[in-house]
Amino acid sequence: MVTEMKSGKQVVFLSGEVNAKTGNEYKEAITAMFNSANTFVVSFKDVVYLNSSGLREIIDLLKNANKIKKEIRLCEMSKDIREMFSFTGLDKIFKIYDTQKSALE
Repeated sequence: MVTEMKSGKQVVFLSGEVNAKTGNEYKEAITAMFNSANTFVVSFKDVVYLNSSGLREIIDLLKNANKIKKEIRLCEMSKDIREMFSFTGLDKIFKIYDTQKSALE
């Protein structure tokens, strides 16, 4: 996982597979950074696979963020991952952007 600060927002680049193990690691790492910014942009550009366990960890991340008034924005999803969010109705809960640039605005 790579991170960088852009426009006062913490950008997090996930990669590879997001499953129960990696999803939990990502969630813990991002949660540990909550004091560094109020808005977190999570890029799925290099994610090749997301399963239901990984999705659960992303939902938990949003719950943790909401509790302390932090914002999570998701961006750069593949068509398949975007469809998973739409199919499950999570596209109505998460702020999802096509590009990192639009998520940073």
